[in-house]
Amino acid sequence: MERFALDSSVVVKWFSEEEDTDKALEIRDAYVRGDIELVVTPLLYCEVMNALRFKPDFDAGKLKRAVEALFKLHMDVEEIDERILKRSAEIAFDGGVTIYDAVPVAVAEKYNTVCVTADESTQFDRLKGKYPVELLREFSIG
Repeated sequence: MERFALDSSVVVKWFSEEEDTDKALEIRDAYVRGDIELVVTPLLYCEVMNALRFKPDFDAGKLKRAVEALFKLHMDVEEIDERILKRSAEIAFDGGVTIYDAVPVAVAEKYNTVCVTADESTQFDRLKGKYPVELLREFSIG
């Protein structure tokens, strides 16, 4: 079964109508059907909740419901250990991205898969061709 690492920019779209939300929901739905596996880190949960916190249509209640929905998905959670964080540091410096953007890419490398991101300018454009990262808009399962 195919496994993909996700960047928080994709998961935010599961809860907020934005450009390419339909593509993000295709990934979520394929996971729910059992067609694919998804691997994330604990950091993703914080990043998603922080992004949703600042959406104008979110309040504390809606944010708490999003937390519940996210945890009910039971995605594979890869702990951020020393190896992942060291590799993330290398990717961040080499690619000119934040550690936050490098972590899911390091996880993708560990599992010999790709990190799917919707963050075109600050993650994808800087890492494409050198690291296992694919843009949500261009991504397809299978």
